[in-house]
Parts: sequence; structure tokens; C-alpha cells
Amino acid sequence: MEDLVHFFKALSDTTRLQITALLLWEKELCVCDIENILDLSQSKASRHLRYLLNSGLLTFTRKDKWVYYSLDKDMSENRKSLIKLYKKFLKDDEWNDLRAKYKAWAANGTNHCAI
Repeated sequence: MEDLVHFFKALSDTTRLQITALLLWEKELCVCDIENILDLSQSKASRHLRYLLNSGLLTFTRKDKWVYYSLDKDMSENRKSLIKLYKKFLKDDEWNDLRAKYKAWAANGTNHCAI
């Protein structure tokens, strides 16, 4: 039961819901891209990503000096079912602003971390 509580707590924050939505749309994002899309400081983005990572929702890979996050493909089937349900909510109008930010970011190309 505690695992389920931790899972829902991870998704009980607007920023973490937005990060999860972005990762449903893009599959993998660098932390700096998440910062740019959501207009977050590095420390705030990292704190939220760490929370999602510790809850078992995310996984990460390192590529050179960059860290890329994605939804954990090995999460339980029950968690995957809940994430699929959440994905249906992303079609609602209340997500239009985030979709617009994401589309603007995507139109400029990906991997903005490589400077």
C-alpha cells in the first residue's frame, strides 16, 4: 500500500504532472529542456525529477554531461494502466497551455542542452 501512496504523492503536484505529460509526449527529455519548457530553475526541476525518480515513475540515462529522463518502461502493469488513464486527460482543454509550450519547444528542434 505504501508504494501506491508514494506513486500518487508523486503525481499530486502540478509541476510533476506537467513533467510526466511532457515525457508522455516526447518519451525522453534532458533536464535543461524540461527547465526551458516549464520555465523552471535548475534546482526546482531537479527536485521534482528526483521525486518522480524516487517514486519509480522515471528512469534516466547519462549522455556526456547531460542527464535524460523518461518514464520507466519497467514499472508495474498497474502503474502503466494509471499512466495510460492520465494520458487520456491530457486531451482536455486545461492542458492547452502546456501543449502550446511543448509544441513551441518542439518546433525549435530537440536537444537544446548541447551548446
